[in-house]
Amino acid sequence: MSHAPSPHPLLQQRSSRDVDEQATLLQGWQQDYVQLSSGGFEGRFVEARLAQTHLFVEDTSRRLLQRGARPSDRLALGVPLSLGWGPVSFCGHTAWQEGPGRDAHFCSFSGTDGFEFMTPEGLSMAGLDLPLSDLLALATEEDRPGLLRLAMQAGLHRADPASLRALQEQLSGALQLITALPARLDDERACALLQQALMSNVLALLPGSHAPTAPHRAAQLVARAQAFVRDDPETPHTVATLCQALGVSRRTLQAAFQQVTGLAPAAFLRTVRLAGARRALKTARSVAEAATQWGFWHLGLFAQDYRELYDELPSQTWRRLHGQAALH
Repeated sequence: MSHAPSPHPLLQQRSSRDVDEQATLLQGWQQDYVQLSSGGFEGRFVEARLAQTHLFVEDTSRRLLQRGARPSDRLALGVPLSLGWGPVSFCGHTAWQEGPGRDAHFCSFSGTDGFEFMTPEGLSMAGLDLPLSDLLALATEEDRPGLLRLAMQAGLHRADPASLRALQEQLSGALQLITALPARLDDERACALLQQALMSNVLALLPGSHAPTAPHRAAQLVARAQAFVRDDPETPHTVATLCQALGVSRRTLQAAFQQVTGLAPAAFLRTVRLAGARRALKTARSVAEAATQWGFWHLGLFAQDYRELYDELPSQTWRRLHGQAALH
C-alpha cells in the first residue's frame, strides 16, 4: 500500500492494495469490505473537505461486499462515475441494470439500519456527505419530506438523468480541479459557493410535482426572479437560493421559466454567472480563480459554456485582458 503525500490538509489522496485498509480510508463510515472476486486488489481514494461537507471519489478494482452506516443527521449520497463490469446490488435490490436508464440512479447511504453494497469490478463511485440541517434550511417546504426520507434509510433512487449528470460532473470536476490546484481550497468564498451549488444539485434530485402556472403569474414570477438576481449582481445564485428567496418550489420556478423564456432557471443563472466570471477575469490571477469565484469548478465545462456564449475561450479573454494591462 502507498500513501501519497497530501499537498493540502483538506485534501487527502491514498491508494491501497488491501481491502481492509481500503475500508478505513473514508473516516467515520464504520465500513467493512469483503473481496468477492479473485485477483490482486487495487484501490484509490481522494477526498476534499469543505467546512462540514465532504466530497470524494473511490475506485476499487475487485467485486466487493461493502457494509457500513452513516448517521441520519448527515445525508450521504453515492453517484457512480464508472460501473465497470459485473452484477450490482444495493440494500438487497439489483441496481444499475443494462439499458438506457442504467446510470439514472443514486444511492443514499444514511440511516440507522446501515447499508449493504455489492459492487462490480472496476467501480468508480463519487460520494457526497453533508449536514442534513443545512439542506433542510435551504430546501423548500415541498422538498423537506423527501430529504428526511433519504436520510432515514439507505436505498437506491431513480433520478432525472440530466439532474444526476449535473451532480456527477460537478463532483468529478471539482475533485479534479482541487487535486490539480489544492490552493483553491484556501478561497473560503469559492468553497462556500461550491457547497451551496452541491446542495442545490442534491435538491434537484428529489421527485416532485407542480400544477401549471397561469401565464400572467408565470411572467410575474420570472420578473421577480430576474429582478432579484439583477439587484444582487455580484452573488452567484443557485436555483435553490432563488427558490428560497422567492418562496416557491423548484418545480414551480422551472415551469414558469419554461413558459415565459423557454429556458430552465439553471440555464438563466449560468449566463449570469458566466458574465460574472468574465468580469472577474479582469483582475483574477488565473482562469481557475475567476471560474471558482463564480461557482464553476469543472473547468472543461466552464470553458465550453464560455466559448458558446462569447465565441472565445476564457483563457483567450484572460490573456487578452492581461496582455493589454501589461502594456500600460
